[in-house]
Amino acid sequence: MSLADLLVLSPEFRTRSFDMVPLETAVTKIKRAFPDVETKIPNDTETIVQRVAASARTANWQAISTGDVAIALLASLLEELPIPNDLQTFLTAEAIATTNPRLLDAIARAYLETWSSGSTKTSHLHRLLIARADKLPNRWQNLFLSCPEFLDIEAGPQLIGNRMATVVNPYHWLIKEGLPAPHGSGFMESAHTAFLAQNPNPKTIPALDKLLSWAAPADAAKLDDKRSAEVIDCILSPWTTASCPPDYRETCIDRLITLFGDPRRDNPAFWNLVAAPHRRVLNKWLARKSMEAMFQVVTEAEQDTQNNNHWPGRRRFWMSLYEDGRIDEAWFALGDDIIPIANKLHQRTGDKSYLSFGRQIPRKGTCLLFIRIGEKIFVEGSHNFRIHAFPNPIRPTPQLYASSYNINEILLPKPHADARVHTGDWKGWVRDRIKQT
Repeated sequence: MSLADLLVLSPEFRTRSFDMVPLETAVTKIKRAFPDVETKIPNDTETIVQRVAASARTANWQAISTGDVAIALLASLLEELPIPNDLQTFLTAEAIATTNPRLLDAIARAYLETWSSGSTKTSHLHRLLIARADKLPNRWQNLFLSCPEFLDIEAGPQLIGNRMATVVNPYHWLIKEGLPAPHGSGFMESAHTAFLAQNPNPKTIPALDKLLSWAAPADAAKLDDKRSAEVIDCILSPWTTASCPPDYRETCIDRLITLFGDPRRDNPAFWNLVAAPHRRVLNKWLARKSMEAMFQVVTEAEQDTQNNNHWPGRRRFWMSLYEDGRIDEAWFALGDDIIPIANKLHQRTGDKSYLSFGRQIPRKGTCLLFIRIGEKIFVEGSHNFRIHAFPNPIRPTPQLYASSYNINEILLPKPHADARVHTGDWKGWVRDRIKQT
């Protein structure tokens, strides 16, 4: 029995012996009811470690609790901060001798958090857990009984990853089994990799839901950015070489944008972690959404004007280029007088595409559509706006996804070889410019 075991029983620490089973059972029920609430090292860990170190040097334990020792032990095992040599010696001896549930809990957590294939430390912590299996808190006993794979120091993460792939909601399954931190490091990082490997080419909504419920549980924090990006890579990977069914594409866009933002303007540090080919897939999908939204906004804006018969033909032309796989990205900008129309369309349809645009100044009634095809940027617009092709030596090439645009900085002088009115064979003019990319 270690010093920490004696601390629980010692009257001078104002504790007394009692049956821990009901308390452990109650704690387990609470944690299952509130899975996002988990024990964490407190912010004042360094202060606690210093206090435990001072007590270890003086052998005066009156101001120290078992919880303090457990915090110091966990900090030592996780190697989060420097531990004095004499305290390290004390904690190592405590870990080997203890039967105290608080310390065994720290050892179990550290085993999973620091797990590494072939690691001496992992093997050492594993032996301590096996030697004290009957003394572990109920939570850990239940977890290791129902999921013995966690105690397989060689194939454990692969086996848990395999099991995660068989359940509807991997995160909730792990919480239900009693795992404190399904998104933890070490063991669960490897299990995450194994889980994704079991979901190659997810092409169905249930597969999408499973992956997203793991990356962004409804009642818990998201995975860290790196692993969330890996989930998105898994979701989008099938569509780099195949055409995505429209219904699935719409669902995929909606869920990804809702959870992680629009990759064209939100959280660039996160989206840069997603592999470039997969970002291109999503940007291409969003190009369709932006084009459709722009055409609908302009149709609504010009429905009572003499220009209202121009847009069906323009819409068919640009969308046909998209369907042919020519258009890589698209973005649009609205004048201040047109923005209320986009807002009403969003309210009517719930389509977030009506809210993803830049602001066009200073012409309040003009809308602009920016389309990238290869190295070329084409700018289409309302109110007799000429089609513009960039780059050219007179005006800088407009950048996609800007928050605002000044139309006067885009307009080319009249006449100009890189600008064309919508008369005659203007479609052939666009196709000729595309061939030059």
